[in-house]
Amino acid sequence: MNRVRLDAPPVSTTRQWKALSRAMTRQLLRDPAALFFTVVFPLLMAVFFVVLMQLTWVRGPFELAVVGPGTQATALQEALGGGSTAVAVAEAGPQPGKAALIVPDAASRTLRMAVDPEQPSVVAAVRAALDDTPWQGWEVAAVGSDGSALFDPMAFVIPGVLAFALLSLALTGTASALVAMRASGTLRLLSTTPARRPAVLLSLIPGRGLLALAVLALMGTGAVAGGLLEPASMLRLLLTTAIGLVMLLALGYLLGGLLSSPEVTNAISGLLTPVLLMSTGLLFPLELLPDSVAGPLSWTPLAMFGDALRHDVVGGITRHALWLDWTVMAATAAGLTALAARTFRWDTERA
Repeated sequence: MNRVRLDAPPVSTTRQWKALSRAMTRQLLRDPAALFFTVVFPLLMAVFFVVLMQLTWVRGPFELAVVGPGTQATALQEALGGGSTAVAVAEAGPQPGKAALIVPDAASRTLRMAVDPEQPSVVAAVRAALDDTPWQGWEVAAVGSDGSALFDPMAFVIPGVLAFALLSLALTGTASALVAMRASGTLRLLSTTPARRPAVLLSLIPGRGLLALAVLALMGTGAVAGGLLEPASMLRLLLTTAIGLVMLLALGYLLGGLLSSPEVTNAISGLLTPVLLMSTGLLFPLELLPDSVAGPLSWTPLAMFGDALRHDVVGGITRHALWLDWTVMAATAAGLTALAARTFRWDTERA
């Protein structure tokens, strides 16, 4: 008699990965530390900076010079109000004591402003007043009176806060989670299941990607409402964020694969986060450092992530071409991924 062998039907690898992804996503959403440092704290930081800028931002009155007939200067003065003054001048040139020199360019429908670097808020004031002037619907192009780019605190802070959220997601939400799973034996147990090891590790990504997308949507909506981001720039910003997220998650996997103690991991994350944010120009302008220090720091991958984000923010000051930022970030992501794959440990006993 021939024996009939009954084997369990093969389980779809895709189905396994989806089940693992759902489990890892639930675990992430139930982690209060990851949610706080990835979503709540960055948003609180953004609100804090907005309030701080509102309290400390110079609101005028401003003294302006306008190249052109006196009627234009008078119209601008009336639109600005609040004691601001605008005088007509015959030609462009240095205007000591003035917050800005305005040169209307009818051909391009642009107001070109040479602004006192100490009074950059005059640009926002002029933009807000345009609807009540002969230049309704015109663009405003502003540079410092010394030829430098104008520093806009909010255009600087928003990319930094977004990068901080993604860095927290990589360190607190990924590295710490992996170390805790290894310490509890969960990783070793998962490695013995039919699911392939790469599928287990990749199952962490969907939940973190969705959380990063939610943070980007919240901050992007606020930036659009505040005039700091053009809706048309969102697609490119999404690509920049995706590359940056892959780079930072690779760092999270690397640390999560090397470290053994959850306590040590949290301590390292707590120390590493402010050091990286301050030394790479994300929350501290590199322009305030000597060129001999700021130059090399601007080439670090995290600094180039912030630089890439500022390319899409209205008023953002950048140091490198966007393609160069993307190239360095992608190369770093590839290098960290390869290193993480070689050094990752599934239990606490084997290296």
